[in-house]
Amino acid sequence: MVEQAELGDIRLSWSGGVAPIATFHSADFRSLEELASALRREAERMHKAEEAIPRLPASFPYKARHPSDTATGVDAMRMSKEAARETYLTADSEWRQGNQWMARWLLALLSLVSQDRAGKAVRVTPFNAPFGRMKFRDSYFDQGLNYVLQKKDRPLDAFVGWEREEGYTGANLDERAIRDGAVTTDGSPRNAGAPSPTWLAVMAIRFFPIADAGGGNVTVVGWHDFSLYPNASKRTFVWPLWEPPLDPAAIRTLLAHPAVHRLDNSARGVRPAAVAQLRALGVTALFGASRRTRTQGDGPLGPAVRIWP
Repeated sequence: MVEQAELGDIRLSWSGGVAPIATFHSADFRSLEELASALRREAERMHKAEEAIPRLPASFPYKARHPSDTATGVDAMRMSKEAARETYLTADSEWRQGNQWMARWLLALLSLVSQDRAGKAVRVTPFNAPFGRMKFRDSYFDQGLNYVLQKKDRPLDAFVGWEREEGYTGANLDERAIRDGAVTTDGSPRNAGAPSPTWLAVMAIRFFPIADAGGGNVTVVGWHDFSLYPNASKRTFVWPLWEPPLDPAAIRTLLAHPAVHRLDNSARGVRPAAVAQLRALGVTALFGASRRTRTQGDGPLGPAVRIWP
């Protein structure tokens, strides 16, 4: 978001161990309120331009299926190889015209050739974990943006104290947003996601690109094939915390660094295999969250747990 919206100088660092605190560093913003106001203006601009992602064509991520798409289902982003190819060609055309952002996002949203188990659609980012009739564009982008714009003090609450909104699913990233009947006062299921932090988090999916690994498999920066706790799938997201203030380009590099993802999974738990390298990089901790399971689709990411130290 910082780069695409051209917000200026913003760097991020972390302090604290068990309960980490994020700190923004900037020569352009004097307070969190100023930063939130700039983000608010960008949200309003996006809404007026009907953009889901800053500086991308308004039609992408797709609401309706691409004309060349032979796949079926409710989500237009789960597309056939033919539609994926045409989408990549569109991104290439955008790049040649001076707009790099669709291509950069596409590398994180959509595999080029690897297909799902049914062989009908190419693989998409594991951040897209639908249940029921969730659609990627609507549930992950449009809903969050619309809820942010409903209240004038948003997205400031993402920095100072999350506000939950009844009816919002939290893009299936937030376990506490999914409230089944067993945990509500009247016994009726009623979701309550936090739009501001979720919307900002979704804007960072670009930092976790997909690579085809052969045999229909993909590797995705940050994602691992193990579980951190019971009643969870073997789809786990791992991320570092760091002490030196880093700009977006440096953060992208750190998130994908091999030392962050060289993990040993044994009976004693998951531990990093390159501790000395992590410390040299300024990494102070590794955290992870495993995706829960549901009877009718994927569950949300579970609670964050500290992997190291």
